[in-house]
Amino acid sequence: VDIAFYNAIAYLVAPTQYFISIFGRWIPNKKAWIALMGFFEAFFRCLIITIPFLFVETVHLKILTIFLSLGLIAGYLYSPLYNGWLASTVPTAMRARFTSRQTIVSTLAGLIASVAAGGFVDQYAEGQQLPAFITVFIFGTVAGLLGYALVYRAPYPAGADTPNGGQIENLLLPFRDRHFRRLIVFYSTWNFAISFAGPLFSVFMLDRLDFSYTAISIFNAIGMTVTVLGYQFWGGLIDRFGGKPVMQILLIPGALTAILWGFCQPGAYLMVGFAMLISGIVMSGIQVAVTPLLFARLPQDNEQARISYLASWSTTNNLIYAFGPILGGIVVGSLQGGTWNIYGFVIYDIGMLFFLSGLLRLVPFFLIRGVEEAKAISSTTLLNNMFQGNFLTYTFHNVVFSLTSEEDRRARAMLAMGRSRNPMAVEKLIQSLSDASPRVRSQAARALGESGSPEAIPSLMMELIDRESDIRSEAAEALGKLKHPDTIGPLFDALEDADPRVQASAIRALSEIDDDQVGDLLFFYMSNHYHVRTFPAFVDALGMRRDFRIIKPALEHLADYRSTAIRHQMLNSVCRALGAGSQFYHYLSIEQGKRYRELDDRIRVIVRDIPRSAMLPTPAPEAMETALEAFRAAHEHNDSDVLMKQAGVVARLLQDSLPGRDREAREILAIYLTLMAINNFITCKGHDDLDAARDIFLIVCLGRISELMEQET
Repeated sequence: VDIAFYNAIAYLVAPTQYFISIFGRWIPNKKAWIALMGFFEAFFRCLIITIPFLFVETVHLKILTIFLSLGLIAGYLYSPLYNGWLASTVPTAMRARFTSRQTIVSTLAGLIASVAAGGFVDQYAEGQQLPAFITVFIFGTVAGLLGYALVYRAPYPAGADTPNGGQIENLLLPFRDRHFRRLIVFYSTWNFAISFAGPLFSVFMLDRLDFSYTAISIFNAIGMTVTVLGYQFWGGLIDRFGGKPVMQILLIPGALTAILWGFCQPGAYLMVGFAMLISGIVMSGIQVAVTPLLFARLPQDNEQARISYLASWSTTNNLIYAFGPILGGIVVGSLQGGTWNIYGFVIYDIGMLFFLSGLLRLVPFFLIRGVEEAKAISSTTLLNNMFQGNFLTYTFHNVVFSLTSEEDRRARAMLAMGRSRNPMAVEKLIQSLSDASPRVRSQAARALGESGSPEAIPSLMMELIDRESDIRSEAAEALGKLKHPDTIGPLFDALEDADPRVQASAIRALSEIDDDQVGDLLFFYMSNHYHVRTFPAFVDALGMRRDFRIIKPALEHLADYRSTAIRHQMLNSVCRALGAGSQFYHYLSIEQGKRYRELDDRIRVIVRDIPRSAMLPTPAPEAMETALEAFRAAHEHNDSDVLMKQAGVVARLLQDSLPGRDREAREILAIYLTLMAINNFITCKGHDDLDAARDIFLIVCLGRISELMEQET
């Protein structure tokens, strides 16, 4: 009960904030006032360590109450001014992210101090820990004073000191605002449910679960670590989707967490750790979400009215927060020493208090429905966005991107966020198109293509048409991956670009769009705008679409290229156009010995199946079998010239033997096109130095004919 009472003092003196609401207009230098009151706040708190030395034991509790109250009053006498300073300074679009970053710094400081203080105090034997606590108090006071010194160095916003209003009737102004009233009722109800058992979690771990100070500090550190990560994650999410849906999602888990605490048993370290984990996620989200909601309800052009709103907000919530520990202390006092057995779990008196706190936390879930937020989406929509794609991948790499300043790591994180295909990544990816690092910009553009989100199209189009952009090529390819009809026009315009890289990227992008008209336009453009730099890209794009029209021009222009790699690419594209997929590339890429064995097996199938096809006269012409056997023997003897010659013989015999009138032309068109490819390849001049690739191409073509003849049977 004593712990609950002293915790409640922090909130019972909150109405002193109204002093600033009424008289703040007459403070000439508000920044100096904030620093001065901050000094007194730290000073009075530090005086607590003098109590055992300066006062008799009978008045210790009274003096403690006085020092605590004076320190808290000093803090409240600057709080509305400080929060008003923030509200008028932080841009609307980044209030949640600012709140998260601000809180991250303070939480990290608290985390380090908590673990260090706990370990330091545990070094002293029980009953001899007073010097340790004195040291901790002094260190904390010095750190606090340094913080106020830094605040004093920050510029106070121009015009914020201009007095507007200040009448006492302004104190009631916030409560006449229906939207503000609903928000404050919701949040004060949540605060009451939290404070009902809040001060007793550490007591519960220390007295009921028999944890050491170090263990408690470690668990608190776990909670703070998760909270820090939560601040980072929720900040961007809330700025984009609104705070209301985030809180609607988190309120139920927040209630269940309190109930979970009630089931914790001595030695249940994992259960306590899990409760701390969920609590950190929930509390960080709600704390960040409520700040933009509050700031959005503040008057923007009246400083005194803004201070009144903030004073009313803080006072109401603090008074409610004060009542919670008092009532909780009374309840736990009446239950003191009692235990209950629920499904094999021994529930202590404080555990029952946690159950009640969990039930009370359900009330705000219904009250938040009345809170209005202009940009908020529904919680259902937010959940859908969260769980599209790989949410965990997005979350992890979003944190990595935010915490690191190393270019390569940020670039890799960008691409991973895009590949997660989670809609929440899109905004950060779009923002990163303007990153100072060219690597990050490049990967952000690629990631937007991987994301599959139509929201990325306008930004990528802007990059594509911006002549100064250095990621136009990546933007073009990303637009292709999005496969949206609106991107066709800008991508075709990019075919006229002076940069061949942009042209090639636009060609590849257009090949990704599943539209027959796109294929026709690509072939038309290729036919009328031949250029040695872009032609292979056209062939590759149309080959992926299985466009037979590229077979003849690709083979005719094979000799235009000295690069073996380009000629291999074009032959692979022809094979794709014929329907052979990636067979050419597969055979070309594998180890030579394995390639020989696989090609030999493929030839044996060709020699066996073609003469047996029902499409040929029965029996098959003897010359056909002879030519196929000679083709196989040429491969066995590694005689590429003979192999090519026999492939030509087989092609001519097939062309003479296949039916032309008995079947519709479309049924055997693919076979005739493959025969044409063999003949054109043999007569072209670009394969003389491509021994292995030449054999592979001919074997793949004959293999494709064998497959087609089997299908037609």
